[in-house]
Amino acid sequence: MSARRCAALALALAFATPVVAAPSTAPLWRTTVVSRSSGTVDGEPGKVAREIDLGWIEMPGAPWLRIVFGDCALGDSSRVVVRSGWNDDWQTLDARALEDWSNTSAVFNGDRVQVKLLVSPDDKGVFANVRGAVVGVGRPLSPESQCGATDDRVPSSDNRVGRLFSSGCTAWRIGNGAFLTAGHCADFDPDGSGPGLPDGTLDLSGVVEFNVPDSQSDGTLVAAAPEDQFPIRLTGVQWRFDGEGQGLGKDWCVFGVNANSTTGLLPHQVYGIPFHITRELPAGGALTRVTGFGTDLAEANQTNQTHAGPFVSETASGADIRLGYVTDTEGGNSGSPVIWEAQNLCFGIHTNGGCGVSGGENSGTSFEVDALETAINDFLGTNTTHVDNNHAMPMTEGGTLMRPWNTFIEGANTVVSGATVSVFTGSYSVLAGTTITRAMTVRASVGPVTIAGN
Repeated sequence: MSARRCAALALALAFATPVVAAPSTAPLWRTTVVSRSSGTVDGEPGKVAREIDLGWIEMPGAPWLRIVFGDCALGDSSRVVVRSGWNDDWQTLDARALEDWSNTSAVFNGDRVQVKLLVSPDDKGVFANVRGAVVGVGRPLSPESQCGATDDRVPSSDNRVGRLFSSGCTAWRIGNGAFLTAGHCADFDPDGSGPGLPDGTLDLSGVVEFNVPDSQSDGTLVAAAPEDQFPIRLTGVQWRFDGEGQGLGKDWCVFGVNANSTTGLLPHQVYGIPFHITRELPAGGALTRVTGFGTDLAEANQTNQTHAGPFVSETASGADIRLGYVTDTEGGNSGSPVIWEAQNLCFGIHTNGGCGVSGGENSGTSFEVDALETAINDFLGTNTTHVDNNHAMPMTEGGTLMRPWNTFIEGANTVVSGATVSVFTGSYSVLAGTTITRAMTVRASVGPVTIAGN
């Protein structure tokens, strides 16, 4: 798809119906056909941009909606603008941004949005079409079980963690720019009721959002502002989910996002340093935190909350490695980070509830799962070597994201020729006169990096 002409995408991906798997619960929504067209318009050289109003799109009573664009051609600098009638939030999409957003808009609160086409004076043959909308409906599901008689979660402002709006899960940022979540948040059980097996088709879509506001008083979700939404990149997603009841410790997903169309920024440029991750384990009983967007009552429903409880154990079954911990979670926490509190390091992905007032424990997928570690390490390309002098825990270095080299020269001397050296944000020194002859791409993946001689 070119940056100048964005063809309509199949609605199946944007409109895939999520099915509850393990502890996640999805926002309720429906799809509807909308037909609006600008017609073909030429710009007027030497004048201001022409404004073509495609009108208001109204879905009475809807808590939120998202526009799906059809065939469009925006030239080099024309754009579409979507504006909420509820709070005046707005989003501008040029041809590149429309491609990044898979021909959809951000999620807008309220039941009506206005769509306009702004035709640049220098563009010709410009047009935009709207072909549908994703519309929020109903009320989300109620909370399920807790690790005890009370819900001990408290509000969190940790913006290393975001909400997956379309699948009702949690996702979070790591040090190479990737996001992690549960595999069942990417590949929903396809039979509509479960339990059943996933079909191996990627269902992940929508946005990752931050600074999530309170929900409505009945628990209906409220979307974040458009500048806090980031479209999921649908290429290069790696995941595994074998289905409900098919064993634990093998449920994971690694994916990326595109830049926000309003700010032009990626999440790490807005919200700062992401989580560090490790293959090491805390001792039994060590405080373990899970932060994410689990279900709740009223305004707290699927907002950012956190709780810490004791780590229990790690259990291996062949290549599948399960973590157990007694920490309050709910549906919607699927995909949350499992955090070693004392080290501020993540050592797994939360996937399943299992607690109740009579005992039990919750489950996650360990970062000792080799396939997961490979998917993380190769997010920026096969044979990527990782350098990080900020990792919190001493370990055997090896150039992986979980066991990175702590000096740039180690990464440069060990990277496969032609591959990438990913350097975590910070300052690194190289002895004056050092010569590096190996071909490589050096990438500052999540923030500024300084490499200087001394």
